[in-house]
Amino acid sequence: MRFVGSWICVFAVAAASCAAGRATPGGARSVGSGGPDEVGGIWNAMSQATIGDGSSAGDTRIEKQEWHLTQAGATISGYYIAALTFVSGDGRPYLCSRQTQFSATQRYDVSGRVRDGLVEIQELGLEVASGAGPCDPGVRRLARYRGRLDGDVLTLIGGGEQHTLYRIRHPETTAMLEAADRGAEPTPAARLPHPPPSPAQTVAMGTPADVSGLWVWEHHGTVAGGDEKQEREEWHVTQDGSKLTGYYDRVVHQVSADGHAYRCSMALDFQIATRYQFSGEVNGNDVRIYESSYEVLSPNACDNGKRRLDAYEGQASLDEIRLAWGVGGQILRRPRPDVPTQRF
Repeated sequence: MRFVGSWICVFAVAAASCAAGRATPGGARSVGSGGPDEVGGIWNAMSQATIGDGSSAGDTRIEKQEWHLTQAGATISGYYIAALTFVSGDGRPYLCSRQTQFSATQRYDVSGRVRDGLVEIQELGLEVASGAGPCDPGVRRLARYRGRLDGDVLTLIGGGEQHTLYRIRHPETTAMLEAADRGAEPTPAARLPHPPPSPAQTVAMGTPADVSGLWVWEHHGTVAGGDEKQEREEWHVTQDGSKLTGYYDRVVHQVSADGHAYRCSMALDFQIATRYQFSGEVNGNDVRIYESSYEVLSPNACDNGKRRLDAYEGQASLDEIRLAWGVGGQILRRPRPDVPTQRF
């Protein structure tokens, strides 16, 4: 499942200009010029937290940010996209989406200054992406940030929160640029949203959680036009200490809602199955997973052939793994022993 926002073209245009490395008007530096106060370029950040109070207490809030900054001397300007995903904490669906999660996309315009590695940034305005549906993620006050630049890491504090941004040296590979529904995924040339962390970046967090075994994710919804779409993933995880390997089988079953047969299948439904291989690591309860390859298990004329490899970050508990990828999220659950593990 992929969240489709109206800012996709904004991402693509902005990233293309940055990737070309052209100088911006007014003497702005190009991406990656390497100066000690260089903040121009594309930055990514991610946060995940459990909401502590209010009507959403217990729900999980996942936020992925992609910052596009331009620099002219000490002056900073630009914007960032915040892709929000809310996941129900008690398994009950939201009234607005009739699902156990919903997503929304927001854009903030920003300006600021940088001097001797010290950064000041102010949010100037907020726009909410059209097509977000009836779910309202809420609007907060515009924030001011202060922080420090340390090479390819930018730490900002403001609005009661701390954000750690990581510079994207190859912006054409960021996952948010190709955010789309998995039924129309970009080509496998789109790699991970960011490279796997080096051993020096991995922080020891105690005994790794046990995430080995079988996990299941399911989602039922509709596609444009009203046809029913059923998605199921079965994750088979092998764990050796903190290292993870394995695969998951993803099955998509689509059913015609108006009684007309699909031309591609000459039937009222069709099904596509794909196997994804992955590796990863678990530190304490923190999980990182990186898809490495895929194989189509059941070729189908209705398959558009477009897929991409993803990276995941999340938290593991006894019976759940909460994962965030790109601009979305999902919850894997251990199957009950009295329920068949293959539905379709």
